[in-house]
Amino acid sequence: MTSPEFPRWTVRSLYQPIVDLRDGTLVAVEALSRGEPGPRESAEALFAAARAAGTLVELDEACLRAALQGAGQSRGPVTLFVNVEAVTLGTLSPRRLAELADLAADHVRVVVEVTERDLLERAAELVRGVQAVRDLGWGVALDDAGAEPRGLALMPFLRPDVIKLDLALARGHTTLQAAAVVNAVRAEAERSGAILLAEGIESEQHLERALAMGARLGQGWLFGRPGALATAGMTPLAVPPTRAARSPRSGAHPTPYDLLTATSAAQRATVPLVASMTRQLERQALLLDEQTVVLANFQNAEVMTPATRRRYESLASVTALTAVTGIGMPDEPAPGVHGTALEADDPLGEQWVITVVSPHFAAALVARDVAAGDGDDRGRATGPVGDPARRLDYVLTYDRQRVLDAAGLLLERVRARSGAAGAPSPVAGSALPQDAVRVPPEVLPDLLLRAIGTASNGIVIADASRSELPLVYANAAFLRLTGYSADEVLGRNCRFLQGPATDPSQVQPIRRRLLAGRDVHTVLLNYRRDGTTFWNELHISPVTDAAGDITHYIGNQLDVTSRVERERRTTYLAHHDELTALPNRAHILEHLHLELRRARRSGTSVAVLLLDLDEFKEINDRFGHAAGDSALTWAARRLRSAVRAGDVLGRLGGDEFLLVLAGLPPAGTSPGDPAWEPSAEETIRRVRDHLHAALDRPLSLSDATIRLSASSGAALFPRDADGAAELIAGADAAMYRDKTGGSRAGLATGGTD
Repeated sequence: MTSPEFPRWTVRSLYQPIVDLRDGTLVAVEALSRGEPGPRESAEALFAAARAAGTLVELDEACLRAALQGAGQSRGPVTLFVNVEAVTLGTLSPRRLAELADLAADHVRVVVEVTERDLLERAAELVRGVQAVRDLGWGVALDDAGAEPRGLALMPFLRPDVIKLDLALARGHTTLQAAAVVNAVRAEAERSGAILLAEGIESEQHLERALAMGARLGQGWLFGRPGALATAGMTPLAVPPTRAARSPRSGAHPTPYDLLTATSAAQRATVPLVASMTRQLERQALLLDEQTVVLANFQNAEVMTPATRRRYESLASVTALTAVTGIGMPDEPAPGVHGTALEADDPLGEQWVITVVSPHFAAALVARDVAAGDGDDRGRATGPVGDPARRLDYVLTYDRQRVLDAAGLLLERVRARSGAAGAPSPVAGSALPQDAVRVPPEVLPDLLLRAIGTASNGIVIADASRSELPLVYANAAFLRLTGYSADEVLGRNCRFLQGPATDPSQVQPIRRRLLAGRDVHTVLLNYRRDGTTFWNELHISPVTDAAGDITHYIGNQLDVTSRVERERRTTYLAHHDELTALPNRAHILEHLHLELRRARRSGTSVAVLLLDLDEFKEINDRFGHAAGDSALTWAARRLRSAVRAGDVLGRLGGDEFLLVLAGLPPAGTSPGDPAWEPSAEETIRRVRDHLHAALDRPLSLSDATIRLSASSGAALFPRDADGAAELIAGADAAMYRDKTGGSRAGLATGGTD
């Protein structure tokens, strides 16, 4: 049947019966598209040509029209299964779908089959398309479940009424991978009530296997080949009995935080606690299977530190989909990670969200800065790691449906991957000349061994049949990297590279993942034979035999020491003064804000003590800036040695230092009180004297010996000021009075000893 709107595609529909495996009753038919007799008659050739021409959606519409119109000619009720490509369902507007639905006769009940392949490329559009199909009153089936196990990750979001098991499951050998697919599908069916349908049943053995996997429906040559529509004796399958309801939403612009706090009271915590809980969920995701989806929202892209990017790159390498959103988020914030930038005014930009969904696990954590007027100023993360003094209201849940609702709200924001909108797929075998990609079988083993042997990365192979996973091969690059000889390496587990400083939390998940047949991607601190350390970026992958059993593991090692040290140095300099190694201005001010918040809650006092080196400019003028830098470094060491435990000294800039004294007693206590301790003023005086005494030492420069002195001033919260800026201003005024009143000891110089 040809549609005048699509003259390029002449398609016709054949129909294959679908039966109830319990009694053989005909319950539905599946429409199978065919082209004109000739090279494009088969569905595979027809759709390959459409992909190559970039007209896949047009062909898919033509096939859908033909199927609907053909089924409408039946004399009685019929349930019709019809395939629609994921890209088509994600592209068609609700209006266009409604126009197509008008072609369906009243006695035709439609079930749209979405193939499992390529689901992840347009996840958000596909989920919206499925909802539009449900709004028409049509059912939804997930086709070819198990052909690409990662595609099952979207199964909980699509909520299919029917799950069609790939024909390979009914015909193939029992493997761990097949078992993982069946387990995931049966878990979803048990939760949602979805019906399992087995494809490709051609023998009694296939039928027995399909029943063992829990299939209720079946199709295949055992029940009938594709042909003309035949509905005699059909008892139409009721799919869906009612329209599936949408997940609950709140407000015009719902967010995961709004959704979860509508039914759970939020708890309050600081950033470090929420960050640690987030990392625990990330680690849990690493231990799950390849059908896992990780969806996260960062308040802005700057929060993606180098360490965070490494974690999410690891997640992307072992999950079906790892996607992140955030203001300013790039399309690929880390290799394999799907990024989506939010608009600056998007309410999601104020939230911290992570959701993890797999067939057998679900968790979500949502957080938002404490609202203004509730003890803290509300604001977004403003730096690479935000402000650790911020407080957040958060909800953590493991309730699967609530997690899916929250994750669905994030998935709606995820944009399609670049080039995913129906871009032509290369035709198999057309990329390179045949003689350029084929190696004679007798040559291949030796070629592969020589190629691995000359690789620049360290490569090892471990025997999976033995519990200790001993190494049976190590290439030359690995031996150069570690400093060991082949005799010292072979037969040992790679753990011999670990040492006292290797992080156990990075090591512990490795064996669990290997035993589960999962890839490993991590960065470990390892030790060479001579005891020196290096940061090792480690990739381990299982190698399976024809039956799917793991026989070996192959490890790829790369020295990334310079990269890790550069990232650590960048993080360190963001918080520390490079010359003196003291906390820098930003860090000391963050600490002051944190201590003021604690003091407001506890009723204690906080003091700031500002010190300025006297006549420091004269040192630079007389002895040079190198001598001035030496003097500043020496002064920083001396001052730090005189600071009490728990107090923090930082360099504000130039020759100014700021000391924050926290946990001081409130004003008004006296020696007669049971809780009496030295007053805040007395503590400030003692600390101030210690600091000045610490500087009262000779300092030897290249041309002279000098003595440094400093002027200082202090201010006390809440007696003198309520905020950080006002407190520092008060200390600065007191310091100026001290300086103009005469320094305790002027700059003294003398000859070199």
